[in-house]
Amino acid sequence: MSLSKEFIPQSPGPIVPSRIKQDRYHRFYKRIPSLFTSLITRPWVQNYMLSRRVQMAIDAFLATTSFIFAHILRFDGWPPGVDNDRIFLLLPYLLVARLGVNFVMGLYRRVWRYVSIPDCVQLTASVGIISTILLALRLIFPDIYPLLTVPISIIIIDFMLTTSLMIGARLFWRVTCENAARAKTEHKGIRQRTILVGAGDAGITTLREISRRRDLGFQVTGFIDDDSSKLKTIIQGIQVVGTTAELPVLVRTMNIDQVIITMANAHRKTVRRILDLCEEARVPVMIIPALYEILGNHVTVSNVRPVEIEDLLGRDTINIDAWLESSQKSYAGKKVLITGAGGSIGRELCRQIMPLNPESIILLDKDENSVFEAERELRAQLAGRKVQIVPVICDLRQKSRMQQVFKHHQPQVVLHAAAHKHVPLLESNVCEAVLNNVIGTARLLECAEQLGVERCVMVSTDKAVNPTNIMGATKRVSELMFQAQAARLNGSVNYSCVRFGNVLGSRGSVVPIFREQIKNGGPITITHPEVERYFMTIPEAAQLIIQAGALGQRGEIFLLDMGEPVKVVDLAKDMIRLSGFNVGEDIDIEFTGMRPGEKLKEELLIAEEGAETTRYEKIFVAPPLQYDFNSLDQWMSRLVDASENGDDDVIYEIFSSMGIGFNPTNRK
Repeated sequence: MSLSKEFIPQSPGPIVPSRIKQDRYHRFYKRIPSLFTSLITRPWVQNYMLSRRVQMAIDAFLATTSFIFAHILRFDGWPPGVDNDRIFLLLPYLLVARLGVNFVMGLYRRVWRYVSIPDCVQLTASVGIISTILLALRLIFPDIYPLLTVPISIIIIDFMLTTSLMIGARLFWRVTCENAARAKTEHKGIRQRTILVGAGDAGITTLREISRRRDLGFQVTGFIDDDSSKLKTIIQGIQVVGTTAELPVLVRTMNIDQVIITMANAHRKTVRRILDLCEEARVPVMIIPALYEILGNHVTVSNVRPVEIEDLLGRDTINIDAWLESSQKSYAGKKVLITGAGGSIGRELCRQIMPLNPESIILLDKDENSVFEAERELRAQLAGRKVQIVPVICDLRQKSRMQQVFKHHQPQVVLHAAAHKHVPLLESNVCEAVLNNVIGTARLLECAEQLGVERCVMVSTDKAVNPTNIMGATKRVSELMFQAQAARLNGSVNYSCVRFGNVLGSRGSVVPIFREQIKNGGPITITHPEVERYFMTIPEAAQLIIQAGALGQRGEIFLLDMGEPVKVVDLAKDMIRLSGFNVGEDIDIEFTGMRPGEKLKEELLIAEEGAETTRYEKIFVAPPLQYDFNSLDQWMSRLVDASENGDDDVIYEIFSSMGIGFNPTNRK
């Protein structure tokens, strides 16, 4: 059974006679659009109808009609005597007053096609102002000027009629235009009968988007929601037909072709349970993005995508509102330099820094192609923001070049994401790992100290905890360097490190490799059946780094609640299943043996570190451990000499003697 976009069957499912009859009627009905709808779709009619003068003319007609009918209703016929004279005496002044107030309140600058509740409220207030003036005249001059004092009952009836007719005219125009737009984009074939799981705000927004985009071929037939108070209710014309437990039965009885999960903050376990139910019902399933992906933006149909492995692993999302509020204060108006900006995490950092309105984002990377691509993407997403995008090609190891960059651009915040990260590759390139990860970090810290950086955050890894490989050892030493500088500067600059597990979807990570292997027909290769890893998504990792920049002060190490570790073999099975294949039948899994430097299970904390909660949910902090930072400079000097001389054995000896818990495994 197919659940991915590539393998979703194109057939809309079983076609029953009643459905054929319904679709034939639908097509026949759409061939006979109303004369009015057909007329307003012509450009010259729309331009004329939406002009300010025509809007005022319509309102003048409606106000006149309301005032006259208010008198007729009050007197149960045409008013006699003085009341008849009052109509023709007051009506010109009333029209000028109503149109004038509407104009002053900006009602004729609003497009009727997109009239909304705030527009209706403002229109009601505008009508109410004139009605209040009429009421005041009636109370102040009850019998003195009968031609100027309108009976209270007529004032009330006139207010209700005028408000209702003016709002009704605008709503009628909106509905007519929307029907005309739908007629243009109508799907010509049989539309897929779709059920939405989640009747909250995200589900309602998705329903509205689908209603506007009928060309996509979706026909929403019901909501599913586990909230008992919503059962059998009708939302936007669609009924909540049952709970998720009833999904397989509802799919069969309602002839459902497609399921869309419309819960923006759905728990991973919930997504997995719904996925299992859809697999049982043999129906394709899609999902809207999680909150950390949309960051408060409106959901659109273009966001709906197949369920992917990222939806089943990682953690549940953090509090987006708290994240935005705290991060805005630390990054707004700042010059932010991001090292490794062309990489997976570096580029995501750029994307998420953008909405925080910094003065500039400095993209630093030694790979010119990556910087070129990152710059193009960010410039396309500026959307009117006054954020400078500054591409910089630079190698961290070049001290003089780094000093030039810092002096010229004067960054206030530095996010250090540049590093070599592939464990097996670095095991055979030990000197390069030290030169890039350790020496490059040292050059960065020198420039940050000399040129007055306010905040500096380093991206670390769980492999830095009791490292068994060169990559982890270089990251642990880099953490110590950050903590040493924080201690030396005694809080004048905020330093911190961020430590997390595997990042789903980053370049060279296990998920892209597995996808490629599945695409090629297998097998999926795994080193050991018991290998476990912590997983998080790229957006989550970027959020943690940005948050640490706001919280960090004295070299603390920040961690995210990563949930439970996941067996890599289970991840592989899920990916095979999501791709529409069976494990062992279509795609095999092979175990190749542990690689040099690899652990069965990763750790997030050194035993002595401990972890304390922060004011933000799911974010923890580990204070710096006691370490002889005076000796760190000596170790660094030896590492520089060994790496420049190409002496791998000396580097292993230094790491083993530094007291960082280095215990290499399977060294060849």
